[in-house]
Amino acid sequence: MFVTHSFRIPYEEYLYEELRRMQREAASVWNDIVREATSYYVFRKKWLSKTEIQSVRKQTYQLHSQTVQAIADKYEANRKTIRQLRKTDKKAKYPWRRKYYYCIPLKKASMNITKDTISIKKASYGFSLPEWLTKKKKKNWNEKFPKKNEAILLPNLSEEPLDECNYAEIVWGDGVYWFCYTVQVPERDLSSFDKKWLVLI
Repeated sequence: MFVTHSFRIPYEEYLYEELRRMQREAASVWNDIVREATSYYVFRKKWLSKTEIQSVRKQTYQLHSQTVQAIADKYEANRKTIRQLRKTDKKAKYPWRRKYYYCIPLKKASMNITKDTISIKKASYGFSLPEWLTKKKKKNWNEKFPKKNEAILLPNLSEEPLDECNYAEIVWGDGVYWFCYTVQVPERDLSSFDKKWLVLI
């Protein structure tokens, strides 16, 4: 089964500033998804699929592509939950509120994990979006943005190996950043328990 553990990311001014910037960028992804999906539903009376949402998010944000996809995954999961709730509660609302900061979801491909460090991958573009659109007015619109791969380095303070960690999130809480990760642990073998204990249960 999977369990979630976490550790506090030690404060370093540069590191925390970078994480805060990534949070704001993640919020931009979320807000854009909510706005576009809601507008599409209003005019077409059907929802954009997760694949369609992810396809228009490429080459747009200062985040790793897998992080952007993970935010789309979280939106889709939220939307499914609300859809179920609305069967019994018509007041349940689909995502609509604007966010200024959002957690940083990380899939396996967006992290490099060693025994001592965790490298969080991100993208950096040579121009802002308005600048680049101006520069490529007369060029092929299929041309890719000039991208540079970067990374933020965190200390690995987990209490267990993270070799098989496929998902994590960086969240803000109690005035600090936390690295929350999921790991798989073996199911408890009840056959190893004393029979008297099992009877009491």
